[in-house]
Amino acid sequence: MTPAHAPAHAPAHAPDHAPAHVPARTPDRKADRRTAPPALAPVLRTAGRVAGRAGRAASVLLLVTVSALALPHLMPGSPALAALGPTATPEQVAAYEAKLGLDDNVLAAAWRWLGDALHGDLGHSLSTGAAVTAELADRIPVTLELFVAAQLVALGLALPVALYSAWRPGGALDRIATAGAFVWLAVPGFVLGLVLIWLAAVQLRILPATGWTPFTEDPLDNLRHLVLPALTLGLTEAAVFTRTLRGQLIDTLDQTYVAAARSRGMGTVRLLLRRALRPSSLPLVTLVGIGIGMSLGGSVLVESLFAVPGVGTLAATAIAGRDFPVVQAVVVVSAVGVVAATVAVDLLYRTVDPRIADERR
Repeated sequence: MTPAHAPAHAPAHAPDHAPAHVPARTPDRKADRRTAPPALAPVLRTAGRVAGRAGRAASVLLLVTVSALALPHLMPGSPALAALGPTATPEQVAAYEAKLGLDDNVLAAAWRWLGDALHGDLGHSLSTGAAVTAELADRIPVTLELFVAAQLVALGLALPVALYSAWRPGGALDRIATAGAFVWLAVPGFVLGLVLIWLAAVQLRILPATGWTPFTEDPLDNLRHLVLPALTLGLTEAAVFTRTLRGQLIDTLDQTYVAAARSRGMGTVRLLLRRALRPSSLPLVTLVGIGIGMSLGGSVLVESLFAVPGVGTLAATAIAGRDFPVVQAVVVVSAVGVVAATVAVDLLYRTVDPRIADERR
């Protein structure tokens, strides 16, 4: 029996309070990323950074490739006539232009060259007829060996001098190192190389002036031929490294955490190596990393001076002989080295100084 005070039309099981309408909640992507499994979060962040940098690197490489392949098209006059001479017949000129891709537009030639390059075909030398890929495969290890030796010389000199100069700024060694760095920076590389040849090869006769022996044939003779070009490149870079690292170390040694470590009685060597060197080495990492890519095309003078059969000598010979396929390949390969080194250095920053990773999250 229905109670007298209850309305007759009320439903038997009506809720006390009808729920208000709640709009549908849109998914929060940031919240989803924050709630991702802790083990996957660093991996996803790293993958995202690598993908973004790979996209930018691909854009740069595409632009460099098109620019390099456009060089024959942009030259005044006819590159074919300049290479073959005024006595060349029209048929020879047409065949030469077809070999260079001058009978097509720049974008079509770049697209065709990229397709061949992805299959390992960088064209053939106009001077020797040899495959450019094989030429670079023989020359790149020589240039990289020279670069590694030069970096060892530069770092071996710069690290102890910069550490001591920063620890005792204004001291005798600091003043000598500063003056010496300015002198080395003012001396051109080929002049330094000539001085080293005169001293070590002509006067002392302890090292060969020019030439090269592969490491696989005679390791000892390879090292003898490597010393002078490595010193020529390494001494100049040591001056740059010393100036850069010294300034960074002085700034780092003024930080409060270094003063706190010093007040706790931390030794000088441990303080410099563990507290000051690591956060101060970011510009040094940049210089070394970029130097890897630049060495593929930037050691032309030193390799030519010492007759080192590296990429620099190959580029100089190709430019003098108007060997466009070789020049284009050297430009693109050097760009690949610079871009790859830049990406690697950017990722290495987080290992050297984890605070960078925290700031970019």
